[in-house]
Amino acid sequence: MFETIRWRCYARVAHRRSAERVVGRIGELWAHTIELEGYERYWKIPELAELRFVSPLGCSAPQDALLVTLQRAWRVATPWSVSNLEAGARHEFEGVASSSVGARFRVAGVEWMEFTVTDRDQNPLADGVG
Repeated sequence: MFETIRWRCYARVAHRRSAERVVGRIGELWAHTIELEGYERYWKIPELAELRFVSPLGCSAPQDALLVTLQRAWRVATPWSVSNLEAGARHEFEGVASSSVGARFRVAGVEWMEFTVTDRDQNPLADGVG
């Protein structure tokens, strides 16, 4: 079961409150609320911050999970580069959009964005880690 989409992006924001506004604007494009899970300055480029957030998915088939994820992703940016990280019994997909390779973002400040969708349990305690 594909429960959630994990998102990570780099955005030009001055502080956490600005990061929350960026995430809120993304949520408006998706017509549902998402919460910022992580915010920290990007050590390589201090003008950018790394933002991490999760959105609900709730799909059982991999093709449905990928389609719903791409529909959301396309509301934020185009184009996306998509890959299948794991073949076999488990399914994991990743997508990346970057302004440095021509992606256009509908949310001001976002310069790079990534999604990860997996049917693995994403709870670190479930794998014995933590």
